[in-house]
Amino acid sequence: MTGFGQAETDTDQFLCKVDIKALNGKFLDINIRMPRNLQNKELELRNDLSKKLERGSISISINITNKNTNDSYLPINQDVAKFYLTQINNLSSQTNIPSSQLFKSIFDFPGIIQSKEDEGTNEDDWKIIVNTVNNALVEFNKFRTREGEILATELVNLCQSIQGKLIALAPFETARIENVRAKIAKELSSLQTDLIDKNRFEQELIYYIEKLDINEEKSRLTEHCTFFLETLKQDTNGKKLGFIAQEMGREINTIGSKSNDSNMQRLVVEMKDELEKIKEQINNIC
Repeated sequence: MTGFGQAETDTDQFLCKVDIKALNGKFLDINIRMPRNLQNKELELRNDLSKKLERGSISISINITNKNTNDSYLPINQDVAKFYLTQINNLSSQTNIPSSQLFKSIFDFPGIIQSKEDEGTNEDDWKIIVNTVNNALVEFNKFRTREGEILATELVNLCQSIQGKLIALAPFETARIENVRAKIAKELSSLQTDLIDKNRFEQELIYYIEKLDINEEKSRLTEHCTFFLETLKQDTNGKKLGFIAQEMGREINTIGSKSNDSNMQRLVVEMKDELEKIKEQINNIC
């Protein structure tokens, strides 16, 4: 399932904002974006998140905004600056090229102005960041819970729709048997009936009608639908629901193969359509 969660923590020194987004996936894939000074904590955070998240493609963004410039940068590294100045002056004296041409701005050289992103973070600040991540996870789980409730409602409606169409088969089923009897009787009326063994004919007719009987399939499909609805109420993953849906499909297909009636076939097609929608939704929770 998809998901989204966001949280912020405002301190005197910095503002921490965390966004968590998720797309459906069979496996857990966590992608974390954070400032450089927090990257030494990435493995610790990843291990903690792996215990709290089951699956999906998870993107976590941690943004830190320092409120004071002094909190973002360290003083000029004078030793590095002096080193560059010495090297430039030596090169200028050796080549007779004015140092002003070799050196436009000392501050263009790396390592002179130091960002605090190059340093690690202290444990107190890290605790605040982790707490913000956990708050975002709470909102993230609330979002997924709401989405799960909507999904469960849709699955219930689809399953109940199949049950309703199964019940709607009954009147067509009775009429179908009568039509089969009448059709066979009509065909036989054109033959020499005195050559027909009426007892054998009745036996064959009963056998033929039994092959068209769908009561067992209807009973099993009803049980599968009931089991599906019961499983939805349990704390389970989508695999079990997928197995039940497969069994439902087998019974619907058998009913369709036995239903030589246009009205029944139409209901079977509609049941198959509902079942495909169920399978599509189950893919979001498998």
